[in-house]
Amino acid sequence: MKYFILLATLLPGVVFSQISQDYSKIAIGLQQQYKDKEAVVMQSNIRYDFARDPKTGARVTVQTREKLLSLRYNASIFRTQYYDQNSEIENFAAESNLKQRAVNTAKFCGSYTHDGLFYDDSKFCTHQLKLKEVGEVWDVTCTEKINDAKYLTSIYFAEDLPVQERKVSFFIPHEISLEIREFNLEQYAITKTEKAEPDGKFVEYTVKNLPGLIHESFDRGMQFSQPHLLILPKYATASGKKVNILSSPQDLYAWYSSLTKQLHPNQQALTPTVKELIKDKKTDEEKVQAIYYWVQDNIRYIAFENGIAGFKPDEAHAVFEKRYGDCKGMANLMKEMLTVAGYDARLTWLGTRRIMYDQTIPSLAVNNHMICTLNLHGKRYFLDATEKYIPLGQNAQRILGRPVMIEDGDNFIADQIKETEKNLDADNRTIKASINGETLQGKYVVNLKGEAKKNFLFQYHYTRNEKKEEFIADFMSYGNKGVKTSNLKLPDLEERSGPLNIECDLVYTGAVSSFNNEYYIDIDPAKSFKNWKIKDTRQSDIDFGERINNKTSIELDIPQGFIVSHLPEKVEVREPEFSFSILYTLVNNKIIYTKELKVPEGIITRSAFPRWNEAIKKLEKAYENQIILKAK
Repeated sequence: MKYFILLATLLPGVVFSQISQDYSKIAIGLQQQYKDKEAVVMQSNIRYDFARDPKTGARVTVQTREKLLSLRYNASIFRTQYYDQNSEIENFAAESNLKQRAVNTAKFCGSYTHDGLFYDDSKFCTHQLKLKEVGEVWDVTCTEKINDAKYLTSIYFAEDLPVQERKVSFFIPHEISLEIREFNLEQYAITKTEKAEPDGKFVEYTVKNLPGLIHESFDRGMQFSQPHLLILPKYATASGKKVNILSSPQDLYAWYSSLTKQLHPNQQALTPTVKELIKDKKTDEEKVQAIYYWVQDNIRYIAFENGIAGFKPDEAHAVFEKRYGDCKGMANLMKEMLTVAGYDARLTWLGTRRIMYDQTIPSLAVNNHMICTLNLHGKRYFLDATEKYIPLGQNAQRILGRPVMIEDGDNFIADQIKETEKNLDADNRTIKASINGETLQGKYVVNLKGEAKKNFLFQYHYTRNEKKEEFIADFMSYGNKGVKTSNLKLPDLEERSGPLNIECDLVYTGAVSSFNNEYYIDIDPAKSFKNWKIKDTRQSDIDFGERINNKTSIELDIPQGFIVSHLPEKVEVREPEFSFSILYTLVNNKIIYTKELKVPEGIITRSAFPRWNEAIKKLEKAYENQIILKAK
């Protein structure tokens, strides 16, 4: 479950009665540095006070104070604090020093949802700060109570606004065992101090000059790029008695298991459907496949983060009747339907590849996903019904290689989803073309495998019927308006197994120009990754969400009476994280153009950005080179 902790505060005891000349000058000086920001956090402090709790082991009081400086006239920003049934806000106030009079905002509190697709019990309180003057100062304070310390997981130093200075501190009493793990701190100016106190330990982190967060496409996730702390409360002691919070992975599993034990399976509600699905199936694999695909096709995925339901699966029969559920509900339905059919199926917890932590860390931040594991004929099948159109025996890139925690009574089984061969996922395109005036025309075949096929099927089936033809045309043409396709031959788009082949006729308008008995040919209609240079200001690694393994082969007939005057040179870039190659070869009376683009893991780390940009320059220059044919 995600908790959004407001990380900004004001120096204690400071009260502002007017806009000072110094603050106006500071604001004017920062305007150019932060052109797209309305304000900056000048000074901040957030303090976490842990205390022993007889029921949960430990609770936390969070005191937040911040000082914000306005950089714009007549702008507004929101300061928001999130909470839910495991926490409460005791006070939340915002005050301005404008024109020697205090200006208090009216806070608004309500429920929080995400565009109707993500339902949870998160609450929020927010203040809209109306910034009237450049140099105006706002003081914002908040006190939050977290009733169970295990729900406090990750604490991030950065936020949307730039931060000049931020202090994050912790008071940990002697009777509480707590570990603070640090991530990405070495990349920033962050200092740490520790001080022993009579009743415990005081730890403080100070960071300066943090830029505001930039929301970027293909974002890998804040865990991999932003400085943050992972809070691991382990146990509390009182009078020699230890109360476990989360001391080990076994504790984490025991807590998960305590939630699943509260379920009340109603297999009778599922039995008629299961029997109907498997009645004509001969083998166990066919029976499992029928159940797996039924859940994929008939249960709509909707994410839930509803208090304890953010970790506890919904009842299988409830998901079955409603025809929707989150990953936990869908995994539980898979388990119960397979159990009805007589198979050994288990609930399984894991973190997708957006989670950088592994299963050795006892934290609620480790796992963000649930699937079903099937034990069949000595083999484990990891079944993720949230992935539509994926065949039995394959898994999506986002969970490949990830460690898993499989239920096994009072204990758990630790395992790992195996990586697959890199070439299993591929988008291969072949064109056999000839010149006709100013066009290339010919036969065109697209071959999709693995994740590339799954993604195509998902997009196709979730496109409105009246838009499906347009979707396929755009997919086949690479989004190039000069490419037109006809006589389309589609395979069975319900079939999950094996590759997918699409065949059609192609016309590429504007690919050929002629001058003085010469043809100038722009052979590649795709120009993949053109204009894909990465900005220096990008904060996050790039995650394409899938392996990139694309190959384009174009075979061009040389017209009678013409010979090759110029064939562009080979271009090749090979880096650990990516590779590009373009090759022209002359075979008999044909030119073979071969382009391969690969990002084997689907990720470009920030350290590789300079090498990526150099490679893109070479690729773009290669796209500008044309084949030249001249009359004999």
